[in-house]
Amino acid sequence: MAASMPDGAASRPAAAAGGWTTGRIVALVAGSVLLLISLALIGGGGILTWADSEQLHAGYLTTSTATYSTSGYALASDPVDLRGTWSWLGRLVGQVRIRATSAEPSRPLFVGIAAAGDAERYLAGVSHTTVAAFGDRAATDYLGTAVPAAPASAVHWVAQAQGTGRLTLTWTVTDGDWMVVVMNSGASPGVTVRADAGVSSPALPWLAGELLAAGVLLGVAAAALIIVPVRLAGRQGPASPGSASPA
Repeated sequence: MAASMPDGAASRPAAAAGGWTTGRIVALVAGSVLLLISLALIGGGGILTWADSEQLHAGYLTTSTATYSTSGYALASDPVDLRGTWSWLGRLVGQVRIRATSAEPSRPLFVGIAAAGDAERYLAGVSHTTVAAFGDRAATDYLGTAVPAAPASAVHWVAQAQGTGRLTLTWTVTDGDWMVVVMNSGASPGVTVRADAGVSSPALPWLAGELLAAGVLLGVAAAALIIVPVRLAGRQGPASPGSASPA
């Protein structure tokens, strides 16, 4: 004759078993990965928030001022490709600002931005020096014997500035391959300048907010994936049948 069950026993759910099951381990690992991503996003959002505060203070995010020199006729940047996969920069960067001061204040200086092809043709056979980027001391010298024409009218510059004292050139970023060229206005050899470059980014506040929000949301999901399996794994399972109760 079958033993009868206590009243209500059939309606009580079984207590969740403790210990580490495969599902709980997978949830813990996934939560840990999401937590790392969350911290990275929050860190990136914090950096962009700081950058935006600096931009609000000065108008541009600016490199440190450095001195560049060449015994040739021109200082030029390496070509910057803003086409194709790099065109997203145009959505993040509003304007570029370049400030340059000649080591000889009385000597007129020229600063221009042109399509890379036009600038390279202008400097072909001309002794000049290229730098990888503003703020980077690495430079490459190119020897030549050609004497260039005065720069202001020799190339179709999309932006240019010339004169004595500190020159300031601003340019709205556009798709294409571009080069920055710095010369003496009269195209005489020997150029030494102190220069810096800056960018403005209207998208910084939006991007910082997006990263912070995504980081917080992932952090909440990570916390759930970590805390729930840890608590379930630590839960005591039901006592086994026939176990003796303490006196």
